Amino acid sequence: MNAFQKTAVATLAATVLLISVGSLVRITGAGLGCPDWPRCWGSWLPPSSVEDLDLDYLREKGYDPAEFNAAKMWIEYANRLVGVAIGILVFVTFLGSFRYRRTQPVIFYCAGLCFLLVAFQGWLGGQVVRSGLQPGIITLHMALAVILLCTLLYVTFQSLEQRVRVELAPEARVTLRRLGFALLAVTILQLLLGTQVREGIDPYIKDPGGLPRGEWLAQVGLVDHVHRLSSWLVLLAGVLVFRSARRQGTGSRLMPVARFILAGIVLQILIGITLAYGDLPRPAQVMHLTLATLLVCAECMLLLMVSAARR
Repeated sequence: MNAFQKTAVATLAATVLLISVGSLVRITGAGLGCPDWPRCWGSWLPPSSVEDLDLDYLREKGYDPAEFNAAKMWIEYANRLVGVAIGILVFVTFLGSFRYRRTQPVIFYCAGLCFLLVAFQGWLGGQVVRSGLQPGIITLHMALAVILLCTLLYVTFQSLEQRVRVELAPEARVTLRRLGFALLAVTILQLLLGTQVREGIDPYIKDPGGLPRGEWLAQVGLVDHVHRLSSWLVLLAGVLVFRSARRQGTGSRLMPVARFILAGIVLQILIGITLAYGDLPRPAQVMHLTLATLLVCAECMLLLMVSAARR
């Protein structure tokens, strides 16, 4: 791979990592570990202890020093550092895309869109903190992260298209595209519903001494029930995509992607059962969102491969 392709792949991987770190921030209740933005407790580098806080600054901004928690502060600060690293990687990817401006302009323009999305995400992250983790903004933050991820994958695929090209009959191409779009749509819907479920348990994460952890999901209501039922719709779509891909032959380049998708969906359902009946173990929460992100990537990749297939 050339330098641009390596950078694009690294940026894609780092974006998946950022979503995982963001999940860790949410489940630990560390979203306000740094109550201000872009600084953290009034400093550009996190203070080492509560004694290092600028009390005048905190009084001016209305922050309570009693809420200082070093562990949560470093989790949130690590999330910000990864975000900055991705911003730099996306900018480098955009600069590298100039080489394709004439030969493959779609790469150049999509890389530019990624740069604008990252800049907006950085601003929106600040609004999330300033709003005190307002639920609607958090969901928008997640939705834009998925759009950024899919756009980065498209940029990466376009630069590597010759390496992953497949051959399909016209009828198979149409069928797989329809099934692939349906699967991606229900997966993204499921991901956003999961974000709503997490928002429903956020008040209890912030107040762990209140309701027992095993009773949190019961308080979410209808959204949680829809989220559970729609997982079977995702599984059905995944099985149909796998069967359609298998008809092209086990040696097809589509098969590894289709296998990963189906296995990932089954594993997601098992993790969901663990979360529902195992008192929401924190590692399972991180795995749930990370795997959902990887599934979106795999489904986008399958769609791109099918759309670019030769007859």
